[in-house]
Amino acid sequence: MKHLFKYLFFITTAFFSIACSSDDEEIDYTTPVVTHVFYKNADEFALTYDKTGNVSQTIRNQAFDLYKMGKWSELEALFKANNLNDGWPPANGGYNIADDVSFHAGQKFDRYSGAVGSYDGTGIPTLGGSFTSPIVNGYVYTFSQRALNQPENKYDFYYEIDVLNNLLPFKSQTADVIPWFNQVGGGKQTMWKIPIDVATGYQKTWNKLAQEGYVKITIKKSPSGKYNNLAGTVIQQ
Repeated sequence: MKHLFKYLFFITTAFFSIACSSDDEEIDYTTPVVTHVFYKNADEFALTYDKTGNVSQTIRNQAFDLYKMGKWSELEALFKANNLNDGWPPANGGYNIADDVSFHAGQKFDRYSGAVGSYDGTGIPTLGGSFTSPIVNGYVYTFSQRALNQPENKYDFYYEIDVLNNLLPFKSQTADVIPWFNQVGGGKQTMWKIPIDVATGYQKTWNKLAQEGYVKITIKKSPSGKYNNLAGTVIQQ
């Protein structure tokens, strides 16, 4: 009986420890920390927000240190105080960056945006841009986790992007989202390295990628309320 009690105590303790460990892993998953830094040094990092090379080395070093430590509120305050990058975050708004990540058929992403150029509400809007959030196992990141620069109701379209082809002729850069613009961040983002359309001289639109058979676009809603009639519209080859 004495040995049985010890055995039961051991099993209970082990189970409790595993449960606590599982809880901690869930917290880490939803609140990611800086686990690796993509940039080799402060000067390489500065290229993401200081294209003209006007920022002092002191500010560059300070910004890089804050970025590496994940001190996002202090980093944003530094950017505001020194008028850096027109208020946008460095590193395309991401950390824990993985580069040259391939796409594969079956992946799903989503995005908020307006139409490219003028749009009067008739026909299919032209949609563009590079940044999306992944939808994995049906999980959709909240608006605040994306740390966008406008309120949700300022965006005319929220749409999903289904990858249809394993042979996309370009790759992506994935990252966790830096908290910015009074948003919580911490979501995931995928920056599509979409090539230039030779016909226009600009990056290919989602409509063009759909026309080429790489993706399917489904407009889910109009957060601004301007184009509620387009909910459910599919753009596909």
